[in-house]
Amino acid sequence: MTWIERTARQKSIGQVVLFLVVTAIVIWIYAENASYWRVFLFGPPPGGAAQLDAAATATDSYKPVATPYLTVTGGKVLSTGVQEVTTYEGFIHHVSAGYYAMLVGDRVLIVKSGKTPETTVGGELGAMPLDLKTELFPEGTDPVVIAQVYPLLLNTNYRESGWVGIFWGVLAEAIFGFFAWRSWMRLTGHVDHPAVKRARAWGNLEVTSANVERDLQTAVKAKSKGWTLTQDYAVKRKLLSFDLFRLENLVWAHKKAVKRRVYYIIPAGTGYAAMLCFSDGNAEIDGKQKKVDELLTLAGERAPWAAKGYSDELQRAYGKSKDGFVAEVMKRKREMGR
Repeated sequence: MTWIERTARQKSIGQVVLFLVVTAIVIWIYAENASYWRVFLFGPPPGGAAQLDAAATATDSYKPVATPYLTVTGGKVLSTGVQEVTTYEGFIHHVSAGYYAMLVGDRVLIVKSGKTPETTVGGELGAMPLDLKTELFPEGTDPVVIAQVYPLLLNTNYRESGWVGIFWGVLAEAIFGFFAWRSWMRLTGHVDHPAVKRARAWGNLEVTSANVERDLQTAVKAKSKGWTLTQDYAVKRKLLSFDLFRLENLVWAHKKAVKRRVYYIIPAGTGYAAMLCFSDGNAEIDGKQKKVDELLTLAGERAPWAAKGYSDELQRAYGKSKDGFVAEVMKRKREMGR
């Protein structure tokens, strides 16, 4: 097995292992919250005034509630007039929930819900937030009235965190699973790694691999963010990725500058990259501006026939017909006797 094949295989194995690790973490997180997932699937267990009294005593002592999820059946339900308003972009207001008073036994339980709840309602039970307590009981409220209300809040939107957890779990499995599946196909020989396939097209793979390995040992010109530019090759060796190009096939080299912004408004500096376009693929090498300029200078020296610098005209020509662009550059290369 050549160095190129061995390196590609190692990176593919790493991606499969990473997927297995991510899967194990996702399973562990779900297993650690098994009690919540039972409630998520089947709803909170039934409870009554006794459980609410115990929860109130616990929150008064700053202790966790023994039964954080509960289905309560009460009497008449009335709106308190207090609402939760969600604001988007500072000016779009949306009433996301209301707070309702439900009579349970001889006391009142405050229920948070997106709509008027039925007399039997399930949710997550916790201490009443201080800001809500201030809204419900402004200064001067009779202590007798306050004592008739449980210092608790039953939030009916208890499944929201579960849906978020499912979304991120599925997304993580889908993303890492895709790369793992692709790597597994390469490991089992169903498809070649792109770098291996590209190197095979250059001629004898063993000879090419020996040349790349020799260049990495004796002819390194510059390095940046996992990429190495040698006398004749551009080699990417990151933790889980590998790629390979030869400078002989370079057709266009230019600098890419991207202005970064936080929240699309606050300037956060400018990022730079050397864009190396080859006849058989593209490489984007990030780095500081000085390093990017160095990489482009080296690439230009090794491939003087290639187009250099960015212009709208070059971008249009490259985008309209890459094959035609490559043919024109290769013609110039032959005219230079290279």
